[in-house]
Amino acid sequence: MTPRPWPRGLPGANVEGMTHDDRPVFTAHDIPDLFNAMPTLFGFRPVESIVAIATSGPRHRMGFRLRMDLPGAEYVDDAAAVIVGHLRRQGAEGVIALAITRRQRIAHDLLEAIEAQLGTITPIVIARSNGQRYWVDIPGFPAEGIGYDTSDHHVSIVQAVAAGQQVLPDRETLVARFAPVAGECRDRMEVLTHAALVRVLGDLGRHDEPSDVVALRELGPLVSRVAAGEPVTEEDAAAVSVWVNAINVRDALWELFTPDVAEASFALMSRAAQLVVPPYEPGVLALTAFTAWLTGDGAQALIAAERAHAADPAYSMATLMLDLVQSGIGPQEWADREDLRQAG
Repeated sequence: MTPRPWPRGLPGANVEGMTHDDRPVFTAHDIPDLFNAMPTLFGFRPVESIVAIATSGPRHRMGFRLRMDLPGAEYVDDAAAVIVGHLRRQGAEGVIALAITRRQRIAHDLLEAIEAQLGTITPIVIARSNGQRYWVDIPGFPAEGIGYDTSDHHVSIVQAVAAGQQVLPDRETLVARFAPVAGECRDRMEVLTHAALVRVLGDLGRHDEPSDVVALRELGPLVSRVAAGEPVTEEDAAAVSVWVNAINVRDALWELFTPDVAEASFALMSRAAQLVVPPYEPGVLALTAFTAWLTGDGAQALIAAERAHAADPAYSMATLMLDLVQSGIGPQEWADREDLRQAG
């Protein structure tokens, strides 16, 4: 499976889809509520972005949502087609489309193009904002827009934080979370990773069993301990890095990571991703992307997949994860399609 051929200027590499949501229900009462809730939907406050949220039922319950960087003016129709295609794939009955940008002319044209392509999908809310004022393109709406307050203490954010969600100020902060380890921490992790390699090779030498069987005897209980709330140590991260460098071990762990243990799996792999040293990045980052995607976090899945791909452009699982996130394929569709699982 190869990545979708995005046109130049259309930021396909930053299409971030979220597949499900276990957070407490928040009811938006007006358009400012929707704009203020954006950080809780993606884990950071979107800027220069178009956001589309699939809705269902008479009460317009929010489901799948995606965020895309605002495209150049010449790619408005292409971007609209990508967004509406994702919504159709996810079975959207309605859509809330919100543009957050200083480039209001492009926002107007993009929202208009989205609405024109919706077909049987019902537009619930179509609005644009510059972060201080918002507009709805209907007759009689004030040309100067309507002002509203953006607050980090909005009820939607307070509820999300109380439920354990971390809300970051912007996407760049999220990207920095997956930056390569550096400085003294890198020096320490290189020593720990070499020690893990020596230990793993010794374990394999003492057992007349396939390496994935030996690996899961260590990694399976580790996932359980993380699920029980135990922290992931630097030694744990080093061991994971070494083990998943072997494709058969990576695939065995991949099979172990199911929706039932998605949060614990992501906690383990994201910690390993923050500490991994060369040449172990591709397997660790690709599995991190998978576990983030399994939890419904398309933003972190994309960032991890991009780093895995940068570490090794030929690494097939990184390519697969980029395509899964950009195509809006959800975990259930993954479970139902053997061809996708074999593509990694």
